[in-house]
Amino acid sequence: MNRILMTVTLLLTLISQGALGALYKLTETVDVKPQPNSKLVEIWIPIPYESRWQKIRKIEVSSPYPYLLTKEDEYGNRFIYVRKENGIKEPFRIRIETLIDRKEVSPTKRNCPVPARYYLSDRLVPVEKFKKLAEAITKGKKTDLEKMKAIYNYVVSHMRYSKTGKGWGRGDAIWACSAKHGNCTDFHSLFIALCRAAGIPAVFEIGLPINGNGEVKGYHCWVMAFPKGYTYGIDASEASKHPEKRRYYFGHLCDHRIGITRGRDILLNPPQHGERLNYLYKAYEEVDLKPNQDVQTKFKVVKVK
Repeated sequence: MNRILMTVTLLLTLISQGALGALYKLTETVDVKPQPNSKLVEIWIPIPYESRWQKIRKIEVSSPYPYLLTKEDEYGNRFIYVRKENGIKEPFRIRIETLIDRKEVSPTKRNCPVPARYYLSDRLVPVEKFKKLAEAITKGKKTDLEKMKAIYNYVVSHMRYSKTGKGWGRGDAIWACSAKHGNCTDFHSLFIALCRAAGIPAVFEIGLPINGNGEVKGYHCWVMAFPKGYTYGIDASEASKHPEKRRYYFGHLCDHRIGITRGRDILLNPPQHGERLNYLYKAYEEVDLKPNQDVQTKFKVVKVK
């Protein structure tokens, strides 16, 4: 192959000076299949975000083709973007190693404004359709915290964690409310819909659960919610699975997780040609301006300390 492997270490502007909590090394391997007759192949690989509870110490990217580190404006999600014209004759691999400090989330006072986007509908989270239900659930509650606690208790009690039948996993709030079961995506779509309907901003976050060293085969998602003056972490699906931790997951998120992206209906940078993405935690590919499902992403996590 007439290609040169590019390995570059990116030192980001927001590098943590001291350990926050758990320190993880995340290895993301993206395998791309040949597309010999294509005119244009584009790949976007999301990389972990930074926040008060998660800092990135180092990113190392190995790619046979040039790439860009990009960022979209709506949620601040970041991507490694690779563009290849005039066909791909042989399979290739992109490898990204990220060193991540992750801290437990706990209720925190907030002075800065919340983005307006966190009050608004997503395609599968139609806020207006939940106004009456939110009013009924929060009746008699005066503060944002009281309202949010009532919504949390409703969601945890109303739904059960189950990946049975069809429809689960899309994060369709109307479906989740009716079906009364689903995975973390469904739990938190319903929670966000009700919070926003009650005037409480909230945002969906998705990433990887950490249950030891080795390959991570699935995703996990949760919510950052913003009752007046505060920031709360919410994990309603874990509360349903582990009733003994129900109080903990109203406000707290353990550090056994890595956040990859925020938000729903994701617009990439540069923008994809297909429709906005329902949510995103692994590589996305387009071939000749159309979505392609052949790209494979694998995650491996090692706890450094």
